[in-house]
Amino acid sequence: MDYQMMAFYIHQLQQHIHQLNEQINSLENRIHQLEQQTSPKTTIEKLEYHFDQLKIERLDGTLHIGVTPEDLNNIDEFSVPGASSPQVQSSIHQILDQHIEQEIPPYMEQLEQHYNYPLEPAYRKTLLDDLKNQLSSRIAYYQNANVPPDQLQEHILSNVKNELQLGLKKWFENNKK
Repeated sequence: MDYQMMAFYIHQLQQHIHQLNEQINSLENRIHQLEQQTSPKTTIEKLEYHFDQLKIERLDGTLHIGVTPEDLNNIDEFSVPGASSPQVQSSIHQILDQHIEQEIPPYMEQLEQHYNYPLEPAYRKTLLDDLKNQLSSRIAYYQNANVPPDQLQEHILSNVKNELQLGLKKWFENNKK
């Protein structure tokens, strides 16, 4: 490359650098002006909450209506009038235990014959033990029924007994050979 071309090329590079410097200065000035301007403030005048549109996935805790925190410290026990006492629950449990030991085995034999599905004595005992283990939860379930207190024990007994028989029948239906 000769000298004249080299000088021309350097001159073009200097012009391009000068142009880029002017552009940088212009952008810096613009940024400075934008920084100097006060940003417009956002004002929220009214918030509306629509609680009926909320989705509640889990709600825990105890709600005491009409009770102040000071009252809670002075209360030993909350009880609902008419709710069955531990003695009543125990007697229901004993009656149902007795039902499982005395009345369910003959019913199971009927089901074994009807479905032609004889059980080994050890397996029959396992089923009876399983029924006994479920009693507490079934009694608790039926205790929450909306029935008069004087009818609650009979309500629990009849429903749990019925449930035991239906459960066994379904078990035999599902397991028959």
